[in-house]
Amino acid sequence: MKINTAKDNTEKAAIKKNGIGRAAAVTSVILLAVSAFLLFFANVHIPFMMDDLWYSTDLRDGSVLDSFSDIVGSQIWHYHNWGGRVFTHGFLQLSLMCGERIADVLNTVVTLVLVYEMYAIVRILTCDGKDQKKDIPGSAGIFALCFGLLISCCPNFKMSMLWQAGCANYVYSSLWVLLFYICYLRALDPSKKDIPFACTLIIPLGLITGWSTENMGPSSFLTALIITFICIKKKETKVSKRIWMICGSISSFIGSVMCILAPGNFIRKTDSTDDLALTLPERLIQMLKGAGSYLFPALLILAISYILYRNIIKEYPNAEMLLVLTGAVLSYGAMIMSPHYPDRAAFGTCILIEISAASMLVRSLKGSSGSGLDAVSCLLLTSSSMIMFAVLMQ
Repeated sequence: MKINTAKDNTEKAAIKKNGIGRAAAVTSVILLAVSAFLLFFANVHIPFMMDDLWYSTDLRDGSVLDSFSDIVGSQIWHYHNWGGRVFTHGFLQLSLMCGERIADVLNTVVTLVLVYEMYAIVRILTCDGKDQKKDIPGSAGIFALCFGLLISCCPNFKMSMLWQAGCANYVYSSLWVLLFYICYLRALDPSKKDIPFACTLIIPLGLITGWSTENMGPSSFLTALIITFICIKKKETKVSKRIWMICGSISSFIGSVMCILAPGNFIRKTDSTDDLALTLPERLIQMLKGAGSYLFPALLILAISYILYRNIIKEYPNAEMLLVLTGAVLSYGAMIMSPHYPDRAAFGTCILIEISAASMLVRSLKGSSGSGLDAVSCLLLTSSSMIMFAVLMQ
């Protein structure tokens, strides 16, 4: 009789636990849908402004953009007279030419695709080959976690993700940067298949990744170079894969050089002449202040994730997680070369930190049948919803 009672209690506890897990998962999905709608309305709420008005014209003569050829001509002028981000500002002008409402839809869709890429990298970092589906507590929970981290830890949500020029510079450019990371991180595991057409698309993808922003381009190149070296040293990687990895690294290096050494970068004056006069120690102090301000939420969550990981998994982060963190450190360190470090420039660095934190959280909380992960996701989604609601109330 006692045995039956104990068995019944165990079954009731399991049913209760599963019920809590399902409730948490449903709540997470509902909050995710609400957050996605709030993101769209936040984009609608913020009109074209500042640089948007200039980039919506043909930069050569100030006339209204009429065709794709006007964008090409504008970016050739831009490269020689203002800055090196040809692809980034080309996409910006294309979105501006589509009009505000279409741009709002594009921004929302691109952001969700970016979250999906974060989710895909988390899967790579937390799964082992064929056991991917069994080894992950819930795709919706991970996606919600990445969405919540992206908004909650954004250094400047309005200027990085809602301002059209900021969205193009940081959200749009992060799309191809993360896709580049996905290609190389998957290559670390011989059991994983390459992304379709990786061998043919890696050269243009590497070029556009290197040509993204002045800090994310070089850091992506160096991370790809490290991964390529590891794969070659292991001698487990196929020759064809080694070739495209080397080609992708070279093309990302070329893109970085083209972006940084653009003639326009040497013609354009910085917004603050005081920044140009900063000495190296002063720039280091400026960067430390930036880390304490711009990166603080992401670093705090990373620290909490690491503590949970060490105490629950009782291991150190795996090589893949450390490589993503290396990319974050390199992208942050690259800013030492810039005379000015605005908060929105930390966007890409934050994303890599968030991916690392999410990976450790997923590994740490998977033993709770997903309910623990969904609870954290709900908390972060609530935080991100409050941030977006605050923008709507302005």
